[in-house]
Amino acid sequence: MPREALQTFIRQLKESTAYKDHVGVRTVVDETVRRIAALPEEGGGEILQQEIRGLHERVVPLLHGTGAPTGTEKRKEKKGEAISLREAESIIGSDHFFGLDAVRKAFPSIPELRPEQLPPIPFSKEDLKRAKELGHSLRLRLNKVPGGSDLSMKRMQELLQPTFDQKKAGKALYDTDWYKDEDFFAARPDVCWVLTSDEIIPDSEDKDYLEQTELIAEYLRDTVYQGKKLPQEYADAIKELDAQKDAIRALIDNDDWQEAAKKLANLKLNQLTRRVPTEVLYDMLVTFQTNGKRNLEGMYDWTPVLSSGGRLVRVGYFARGGVDVSDGPPDDSDGYLGVVLARKF
Repeated sequence: MPREALQTFIRQLKESTAYKDHVGVRTVVDETVRRIAALPEEGGGEILQQEIRGLHERVVPLLHGTGAPTGTEKRKEKKGEAISLREAESIIGSDHFFGLDAVRKAFPSIPELRPEQLPPIPFSKEDLKRAKELGHSLRLRLNKVPGGSDLSMKRMQELLQPTFDQKKAGKALYDTDWYKDEDFFAARPDVCWVLTSDEIIPDSEDKDYLEQTELIAEYLRDTVYQGKKLPQEYADAIKELDAQKDAIRALIDNDDWQEAAKKLANLKLNQLTRRVPTEVLYDMLVTFQTNGKRNLEGMYDWTPVLSSGGRLVRVGYFARGGVDVSDGPPDDSDGYLGVVLARKF
């Protein structure tokens, strides 16, 4: 399938009722689109074909109502109806539950929504109990404000800077000059529930991007799902990482950092577990507006998004001067550069 036909297919998916109403479909499509966008214009044909096949296998059956359930749906079948908002909050604790009330406190212009208008929580009681033990948070992400405008980084800054000024809380974003025309500044988060570690996961600082990615795999296996079988999505993503990591390391060692950055950004594990810049900012601002806490006050979260210069974008250092955004090649490593774990399913 040529790229033009693929773009038509994806556009049709995004215009479908299933995409608009089914969080699982949105997640699959949006993740695939991000990975495809990271592929080079020349070459990458085999990977493109794999992405097309995967998209068809996971989404088309859902659109026709004939396919096998996704991993999320299988878990729902096992545990019955999705867990209620009240029950989820009682399990994970009010200090780590950022639902609709928290989102509306951060962005008051977002209209009131009924529980049935929100995406179902795709986590089991066991998932939430384990998240509580690890100090992780359950978060609702929305992506629109009244009038239909996207809740992008740019829009969040416009909405909240007057509030920051009124509270004498400093700035929402530090100097935006270098990235005000970057695509990620205008991107919006997915509508979903997500579990986040909020601060960087242990020992993820002082590692380059590939080492961080290997640590994510280890953290999922040995900590998050300790003693349990990994969800198939993660198992497949880790298998892909294991198959590609030596080649990526060779690219880094040979100073072909741009190609290494593309391959790292495109890895399914990074797409599944790392936050994109707008999600990092959204999560930090919702927390700050809710309880005054500045997550990542002295750290950066390294995202799977490439700047126009081909470097990997990182977001953090949330001080009074505002959330900072920078970028760097994948061989960077420093004590202030780590990774926050985010799970959407």
